[in-house]
Order: sequence, then structure tokens, then C-alpha cells
Amino acid sequence: MQPPPPMMSAPMMMDRKKMLVAAMIAAGLLFLMIGAILVDVSRTVLAGNPPPADQVISYENLGRVWGPAVAHFGIFLFVLGLVAAALMLEDIDVFVRLFLLIVAFVALLLVLAGSTTIFG
Repeated sequence: MQPPPPMMSAPMMMDRKKMLVAAMIAAGLLFLMIGAILVDVSRTVLAGNPPPADQVISYENLGRVWGPAVAHFGIFLFVLGLVAAALMLEDIDVFVRLFLLIVAFVALLLVLAGSTTIFG
């Protein structure tokens, strides 16, 4: 009588480290999207009568304060997730880990180069 065929083992499933890294990267991208939506909503033009002054101020605050703040939090989570993936996940290839670090560095440079709230 032959032994039963091998079943799927635990390494095929995602462990907690991988889930945490994937959640940080996904949350970072989600906050980036929400920040962009807030900035886009602040630029909408309402048809008809001119809006009251408090509504204009609220729209300007969305575009100048809340949208970039949410987007900066998103890029922070995204870069942190990429660095965590490169440093914490030992079972991926060395070149993939290096690539993740390079992508995180480039994303950080893009934020510093294009940001209006940091350094000016």
C-alpha cells in the first residue's frame, strides 16, 4: 500500500509578516488615492450661484491641507511597506529585495521633489 499524496504545507499560505507587509503597501496606496481624490474634489466648480465664503474656504482647505496630508501618510505607509518587505521577508530573492529598496528610495525622492509642503 502506498502512502497518501503530499498535501499542501504551511509555507504555501501567507504568514503574518507577509500579511502585514501587504496590508501596509495596500493601505499606503489607498491613502494616496484618497489624498488625490480630496485634492480633485477641492478643484470642482459649482454651477449656478457663487458658493458662500465658508464653502470656498473648506474647498481650499481640502486641496491645500487635507489632501496632501492624507497623501503623505499614504506614501509613508507605502515606503515603510516596501522597506519592511525588503528587510523582513527572508524567503524572497536577494535581487528582488534590492529592487524593493530601490523602488522605496525612488518613491521617497519623488515625494521630496514634488511636495509643496516639505521644504517650501
